[in-house]
Amino acid sequence: MNDLTNCEEKIIHSAKQVFIEKGFEKGKMKDIADRAGISRTNLNYYFRTKKNLFYSIVEQIFESLIPRFENVLHKQNQPTLERFEELVDVYTGFLSANSDIPFFVISEINRNPKLLVEFIKESEKINSYLDVLKNMLNSSLKPNQANYFMQMPLEEVLTIVYGLLFMPHIIAPMVNELYEGDEKRIADYYSHHNANIKFIIRKLLTD
Repeated sequence: MNDLTNCEEKIIHSAKQVFIEKGFEKGKMKDIADRAGISRTNLNYYFRTKKNLFYSIVEQIFESLIPRFENVLHKQNQPTLERFEELVDVYTGFLSANSDIPFFVISEINRNPKLLVEFIKESEKINSYLDVLKNMLNSSLKPNQANYFMQMPLEEVLTIVYGLLFMPHIIAPMVNELYEGDEKRIADYYSHHNANIKFIIRKLLTD
């Protein structure tokens, strides 16, 4: 990794923390520069606007995830239900390794949802992923099968699933307190939650 990439990574990480704490609107470029330990001039060299920096954060998140999704989504010979369960594993593993991402996403959903929606609508990769996901959902329906979940708009399906995926990470401090910092019990909680998500999806897809 070269110096340019190292500096960009430091800026993106610092911006993510500033946006979590203050939101996009209230977070200033100076705050980000100070957090990254660089001058405002250096920050402007890499990212000329705060919006570009915000998009870089969101793009980095999706760029990390989408290749993993594609590996699962394109397993045509694997049953749809198994692919959905594997996607759950991909998400939970990613969120566990990047615990600040749920806080960043929830923070911006509450404070500035327009930016996130704009990015998603303009991203060809995300929309391509959503199209594959929609086709996968449709292909899992048997002829003449009436399944309420499968007839829901994709946006509603995703909000249900993402809510289940994000929640245990959002309440991580409470989970830690509940289990008194016992690492094994906390790990068991997340493992059980992962299994519960798969059970819910299985029921929704097959009932």
